[in-house]
Amino acid sequence: MKRLVILFVIWSCALSVFAKTPLSLEDLNQIRKVKTVTFSPDGRLTAVTLNLPDDSYDGIDLVSLRELYVVSKRGKISPVISGGRPMGHVRWSPQSDALYFLAKMQDDQTVSLYHIEIGDTDPIKIYSADTDIKGFDVNEQNDAVIIWGYSTPDHQQQLLNDVGFNATVFDESARNASLWRLSLENPSKKARLLYNDSHVLSAKWIPRSEQILLHHSPSSLTDDVVMESSISVLKPNGQMLITNSHRGKVGEMSVSPDGSHYAFIGGEDQSDPAEGRLYLSQVVSETPIDILPDFDGHVSAVNWFNSSTVGFIGAQNLTTFIGNKDIEDLAGSYRVRVKHDGKISALSVDSKGYNIAYIADSPEHPAELFLKTKHSNKRMTNSNVWLKDRILPKQIEVSYTARDGTVIDGILVEPIDDSAPTSSAIIFVHGGPEDHFSLGWNNRYSYPVAYAASKGFYSFLPNYRGSTGKGVAFSKLGQKDYAGAEFNDLLDARTFLIENYGVDPQRVGITGTSYGGYAAAWAATKQHNYFAASVAGMGVSNQISKFGTTDIPSEMLKQHALIAPWQDWTWYLERSPIYHTQNATTPLLLLHGSRDTRVSANQSKELYRYFKSNADAPVRLILYPNEAHGLALAPAKLDYSMRLMRWMDHFVIQQNKSKPNQQLPHPDLPEPELQSE
Repeated sequence: MKRLVILFVIWSCALSVFAKTPLSLEDLNQIRKVKTVTFSPDGRLTAVTLNLPDDSYDGIDLVSLRELYVVSKRGKISPVISGGRPMGHVRWSPQSDALYFLAKMQDDQTVSLYHIEIGDTDPIKIYSADTDIKGFDVNEQNDAVIIWGYSTPDHQQQLLNDVGFNATVFDESARNASLWRLSLENPSKKARLLYNDSHVLSAKWIPRSEQILLHHSPSSLTDDVVMESSISVLKPNGQMLITNSHRGKVGEMSVSPDGSHYAFIGGEDQSDPAEGRLYLSQVVSETPIDILPDFDGHVSAVNWFNSSTVGFIGAQNLTTFIGNKDIEDLAGSYRVRVKHDGKISALSVDSKGYNIAYIADSPEHPAELFLKTKHSNKRMTNSNVWLKDRILPKQIEVSYTARDGTVIDGILVEPIDDSAPTSSAIIFVHGGPEDHFSLGWNNRYSYPVAYAASKGFYSFLPNYRGSTGKGVAFSKLGQKDYAGAEFNDLLDARTFLIENYGVDPQRVGITGTSYGGYAAAWAATKQHNYFAASVAGMGVSNQISKFGTTDIPSEMLKQHALIAPWQDWTWYLERSPIYHTQNATTPLLLLHGSRDTRVSANQSKELYRYFKSNADAPVRLILYPNEAHGLALAPAKLDYSMRLMRWMDHFVIQQNKSKPNQQLPHPDLPEPELQSE
């Protein structure tokens, strides 16, 4: 692997002596972000993982590689694993003297469990299996771990596969992950199977007992994982003791230090499109309670401060905070512990509940490590020193009133002062729709807002109805109304830009991915009179065939459409962009991963055929052969953002009528070196 320069230093306020330049599209793959954080139990150190910058043109895939560091409370940063490895799931030993983690080192065939003493340089492999270990947890005695992953196919089936009998039975060939127990006192022994009656998603030891808290689903099928998962308590022998009665989506879970309770994030009910409520349950009880019943926001993470205080990350409108709730005073209000001018994405608390380590970003920087103590709240890392030489645009929190009186919040990114025309705008639409924009680092391949600002665009990121962050009722406003009032909110966003910022009505583009791609496709067809250009990534074009090809049909039915296609075929068809292509006039760029199982690439193919045959506007389809629902590889992400911004410049600012060249302006690459035999 090529040698990498580690740009990971203590925060510095030194000013650059060089002229600043705008953030480029190539810069986006060079961004380093703190990915995970975990506090040592004694509160002295924080362990963090960090991604590697990825050169789009070198042919080396670094997308899954991480480095591991420990950071002291004084800000000293020490590397533990450098150079990049497939790595994750970092856990401290109960004594705070070592780290356990999953990684795939140089000689490993699969992701394995490792251990390293703080201060040592060579990790020790504890356990590996024939397939990747997906997760683990260490007990408080530090003498055993539970691990989960997939069992290997039986020997005879493997032999059949090897000679070509590798047919799959659709929806029935998926294997489930199982749970094993491994003794740390004698790790050379084979791990003992504990549980394989359903698909294991995660598991945690329950302190002061040998019981296990299990998050599991009926199968590994995506729809079962998303819609039908449950939390159960297992006996030490792996037998089921009790199952939580909660019905709805289930997210992160955390056990209290005394082992009496656990908290988890879940949906309000089976029609709640997102897990965003904070629930509490006694370990011995089947019935959880929502401990923030009046919270008009969204909970995204949970971690205990002590056995009577549960902490959480809450999002309200465009901002996030860390709060905690006293479980012995459930009628009381929660306490805000950390406010941050940006987005908080993860937290970890030391064993005494005094100090909080968290990951946060802002409009000025990507995800970094922060430390909140009794006396201070400070940023501990600066992973992208070079950003001081980049011009970053202003982000402004705005609100507007939709045509039916609903208040919609959003983020406006202004053009950079010395850029070209300021009368053009792009509306960026998030997916889900059970998601939301926060006032943080909003730069990625599918919405490169800083680059757009440097080219003279206003960027508008609205949290249209159906978004999270404003409570469950708001997130349900788009149900049984595909492309209805929710997408009218986007037309009202366009009007807001025109009336308040002098945007030219003829120079507004729209783009998004997934459900945002559906919005962009709808804007290019049904609402084509309003937009100068549309770029739809991984979007829906035919609601009937989408239901028949997606891996989340149950979620579509129960949390979005609320009626099945066979109950109203006409409604499904009329809410499909393909139905409205006749005489459409908005130039449409479609981009899709060929391996997408959430929204099949056939959705973009269908719309391309209908649009090309029926519309009165240019259309182009781009397929990425190695990508799924959301791009991962650096070349694909750069290709996407280059095509997106060229399409917008070509049709929105330049007002061209025909398509740009299909080739992108890449730099000349050196010829590969010949390898001697």
